[in-house]
Amino acid sequence: MKPSGGDELNTPLGNKVQRRWPALPLFNIAVGILAVLVLVVGAWVLLVDDPSGGDPVAVVAVGKTASAVVSEGSATRVTGIPEANEGEPAGISGPGQSRIIRVPEPVLEAPQQTDGAVVIRELSIAPTLALAAVPDPALIEQTPDGPIPRIAADGRRPMDLYARPVDALAAGTARVAIVVGGLGISESGTQTAIAALPGPVTLAFAPYGADLALWVEQARAAGHELLLQLPLEPFDYPNNDPGPKTLLVDAAAAENLKRLHWLLSRFGTYVGVMNYMGGRFTSDPKAMETVLAEIGRRGLLYLDDGTSVRSRAREASLGRAPFAAADMVIDAEPDAAAIDNRLTRLEAIARERGHAIGVASAYPVSIDRIAAWAKDAARRGVVLVPVTAVATANPS
Repeated sequence: MKPSGGDELNTPLGNKVQRRWPALPLFNIAVGILAVLVLVVGAWVLLVDDPSGGDPVAVVAVGKTASAVVSEGSATRVTGIPEANEGEPAGISGPGQSRIIRVPEPVLEAPQQTDGAVVIRELSIAPTLALAAVPDPALIEQTPDGPIPRIAADGRRPMDLYARPVDALAAGTARVAIVVGGLGISESGTQTAIAALPGPVTLAFAPYGADLALWVEQARAAGHELLLQLPLEPFDYPNNDPGPKTLLVDAAAAENLKRLHWLLSRFGTYVGVMNYMGGRFTSDPKAMETVLAEIGRRGLLYLDDGTSVRSRAREASLGRAPFAAADMVIDAEPDAAAIDNRLTRLEAIARERGHAIGVASAYPVSIDRIAAWAKDAARRGVVLVPVTAVATANPS
């Protein structure tokens, strides 16, 4: 009789007992291993790698752009993160820090509870948001003067692609857009404006600077929308000359378009143009219609700086180009008290009408007062927005 495989008493000396484990289906083994792994990972997330770190999280919607802003004491840095799926948080920073999570639309309508963190909507938050400084090749037309903007084959416009995203809830508040121009000529003035002004302030560059590419890169990294300033003929031209390639009322339409293309090629990633001087030119409907038709055809907006009461730009823009007009020149009197006064008046217009636009030059006092005003604007119920947020969408 053969000894039993598991009976040590009946097994000859020197022979090892061969123990047999009970047979289990492979599926049950796999399920068991998976369950153990899930428990281990879950315990790690809960006890060690809590992404919220116990800190409150604020969620804001910014169209299709996502980035995380991490506050560390008085400093703020921007951390690029992958764009989230629709309606999902895009990403966060490490634990133990105050964080703003920026998510794409649709926006949240009310406070929610998510993984133990209260999700809130805070319009007063104006984080640094780096924007693209290199033009999209699909939105470029190569010309003898260099690349100029155009509408892409799929319909995308520079005005939309290079715009700074705006929180959807800002539409129901008093919105103020501020444009600071005259940049790109003075190194110190340009550098100060980029560093001191908050990202929602729109910056307008003259076409003549030697280091425009550098300034544009820095301005976009600081989150600013950009405009190109177009030199247009004033009433006392040529005694008062805006600069080379100025557009003239008496020039042929083809000549003005040739000059316009040269001006448009000076730098990229701007959302539109605004007049520099131009009292005579903006008062001539025919001259303005030619220029604005080309501006609109290239997917750009036009901003009238509001300095000429004779301007016919609004009428000329109808059916041709997206349009915006400044309500006042903030620093017509470059004095701190006068600028503060005008900013207060600008707020009043925004509360009454829903939005207002102010323009200013890059004077040190203007930059200082605008920056100071912007710090507390949200507490007064005013939201600072880029100029694209208040431009009329090409009426007919």
